[in-house]
Parts: sequence; structure tokens; C-alpha cells
Amino acid sequence: MSETPIRLTIITRRVHPAHGPGGLERHVYDQVLQLSRAGVQITMWSEEPRDTERRREAERVLGPFAELRWVRRGPLPIGVRRGTVVLDRVTNYPLWARRVARTIADPGDIVHVHGLAGLGAAAAKRSGRWRVPLVLTTQGMEEFRAPWLKNLAYAPFQAGMRRIAAAADRVVVTDRALTPIVQGPLDLDPARIVVIPNAVDPDECVAAADVVAASALLRDHGVDGAKPLMVSIGRLAPNKGFEVLAEAIARAAVSLPQGWAWVLVGDGPMRSMIEAAVNAGAAGGRCALVGFVEEPVKHGLLALADWFVHPTIYEGSSLVTLEAMAHSRPVVASRTGGLPDKVEDGRTGYLVPPGDGVALAATLQRAAAADAPTMGAAGRRLLDERFSWKAATPRFLALYGELLGRS
Repeated sequence: MSETPIRLTIITRRVHPAHGPGGLERHVYDQVLQLSRAGVQITMWSEEPRDTERRREAERVLGPFAELRWVRRGPLPIGVRRGTVVLDRVTNYPLWARRVARTIADPGDIVHVHGLAGLGAAAAKRSGRWRVPLVLTTQGMEEFRAPWLKNLAYAPFQAGMRRIAAAADRVVVTDRALTPIVQGPLDLDPARIVVIPNAVDPDECVAAADVVAASALLRDHGVDGAKPLMVSIGRLAPNKGFEVLAEAIARAAVSLPQGWAWVLVGDGPMRSMIEAAVNAGAAGGRCALVGFVEEPVKHGLLALADWFVHPTIYEGSSLVTLEAMAHSRPVVASRTGGLPDKVEDGRTGYLVPPGDGVALAATLQRAAAADAPTMGAAGRRLLDERFSWKAATPRFLALYGELLGRS
């Protein structure tokens, strides 16, 4: 007789494709699909999307794998306007998290929460209303590493995370390199920490690539046929360091092989500053800011790239780096967050100090002379072994089995 399937409740404020295309959203989406395919029965609670089409698309692609329960964000108008993200996260977010927990009548066998979405679940656990194991995934903990003024504003968020961590039976850290960043601020007993990396399905990444559309995009921006082609992807925000990269490329340009190009995918508040940095340097004609692109085009660009360059100032796990590795692309990245687990310096790419444009320029010159295909192949092997869902899914199942006394 087969064992009864695990009934898992996932609580997350955001999930792809109901919400934006960030790393958390993609991770939760993949977690639902992969654990469902492994036989776990999932109920997922998330914020009701404002966009009806996004909700329908989420229900179409996730509905076969999980029971989807949407909870509307309350009427409190703090944080709705652009530029008030911190206020939103320390006011609306905790209120929403508590509303979710009050709504859930049956938490199943295990509750798995992502970040501050677990605030209400932690309260239910502490009060004894829920008597099931609670698992917290911390993601990148960027709120504990922001500049000092923003860090001060995030104090309520940080206190909430500590309450969730204190109530959790296990805390999942997404990279070994992030363990001290999580353990210290959350005052965790190492015995309650489990490292399970965020993961991707490399075969799905490769299959998703639309190289024809990506080639057309490069042609439209006048950088088709570039060699080497460097690609960066991310929100054009201060923490991503793209203005540092623009300045580094201008510095390195005279020493790069003739025919090189840099393509930056994404949009955000730093776009004009990055454009100014590009235009101020000697490299303007070899750089293309292409804005937001759809997933097939993004994967097509990664398939065509020679190097993926990720100059972030601080980082969590970085799914986009894993996607580049799925396409066998070597990586130049900042030595921050979970990136040192993925970018083995000199083997799968190169690491540089975050925010150091001089070091980044020298590393780009070094990368241009390196054996990119060999390094990219090593990155793909590392991904298959440690950062694929084929590797991660059994670790989640083992964790749940341990907490339920089934292992």
C-alpha cells in the first residue's frame, strides 16, 4: 500500500505568472510544479493579482498542479504609489500575511512560507491553532543588507522575519554562502537550518530559447554577429550595479577584441543613468539597452551569448545566473549573496568585488581571452549536480518526510 501523499500549504505573496518576473516568483512557480509532479498535494495562497489576465494565466498554468487560493490585499492605501515599496512591505504586507492565516481553516500536513508571507502562520503556530510543521524559506535577505537609512526603515520587516524564524521548525537557506547572512540576523540554531538551493530545469531553459527572435532583436539594435557577446539581465535598479558595469565596459573597451557587444535586458528607474554612463564612455556604439523581453527571447539571448555578466551590488540566490548556466554560459558576477556557490572562480566564471568598476573592467578583459565554452560546460555540469530541480526536489521531499516522521 502506497504512503499517503503529503498535503502541503504554500504561502507566498507573489508567484509567476500572476505577479512580476522576479526570482521569488519564478522559484515558487517551479516549486509548485516540481513538488506536484513528485506526488505532493499543494494548496497555494497568494495575493490576488490586480491584473485579471495575469490571474487567468496563473490559473491556467498552475491550476493543474495546485489548488490556488487568492487573498486580496486590504484597502490600506500605503505603498500603492510608485517609489513607496518599503512602506508597502512594512505595512500592507504584514497585514495581508495575517489575513491569509486567519482565512486558512486546514493547514494540511506542512506549511511552507516564503519570507514575510509567513507572519500570520508563525502567529498561528505559536498560539497552538496550527499544530503542523512550519518551514520558512528566507530567499536573499536583502532587507538585512540594504544601505543604512533603508535598513532602518526595514526594522519592522526584520523583526517580523525573526518572529517567523523563531516559530519555524526548519529554515531553508537557498545557498551555502548565504548561511551566515541568515543565521546571524535571525539568531538561528544551526540544527534548524537546511540548505536547499533555488533551482531551474535546465532542459526547459534550453527548450524555451527562441534564437530566431533573439537574433532579430540583436540585428534591430545593430549588434548582431558580435563576438564576444556579453549579456546582462535584470531590473535597472541601484542594487543591480549596471551603471558600474557600463563604466567598466567603457574602461575595458580599448582592450576587448574587435566586434564585442554588451546587451542589457530589463527596465527600471536607473535606465537613464545607465544610458548616460554608456554614452559618456567610448563604448556607446557597442552597447544595446533592449528593455523588457519575453521569456523565449531572453533564453534565446542567453543561448547566443558568450558571457553572462551580473554586476549586482547585493544579491540573493540569482535564478537568472542559473538560467545562463543552463545554456552553458560562463558567468562574470559579483562576489555577493549566493553567487559564490554558483560561480567557481576560474572554473565556471569569474568573481569580482561588488561595486568595483576597475576590477570588473580587468575581469572583462580576462574573460575575453578565456576558454568560454569550457568554462560554460563546467557551469552546466555544476548546475545539473546541485542547482537543478532533479537535485532539489528529493531534498524538499526528504525535509518534509523528516518533519512528518516518515524518513
